[in-house]
Amino acid sequence: MGATRRKLREVHRRWREFKLVVRGLASTRHPVAAHIIPIRRCNLSCTYCNEFDSTSPPVPLPLLIERVDRLGELGTSVITISGGEPMLHG
Repeated sequence: MGATRRKLREVHRRWREFKLVVRGLASTRHPVAAHIIPIRRCNLSCTYCNEFDSTSPPVPLPLLIERVDRLGELGTSVITISGGEPMLHG
């Protein structure tokens, strides 16, 4: 039963990916992907990380929400969020 469920989830995921690609190719009236970095500050200093800096101020929460809402209005297919440590966001 577990293997069947995993296989169905994989098929469903691949179908969603396929629809995303088709939608992106069929219409140029919306962003396909957007990357949001709400904060660049971090209390770690991992050598592989290129998102870290200690001088950039975090994006204020109301502005961040406004931007995400706008991306939704535009029909953005994928929104990713990364950056520094979100718990440091004041």
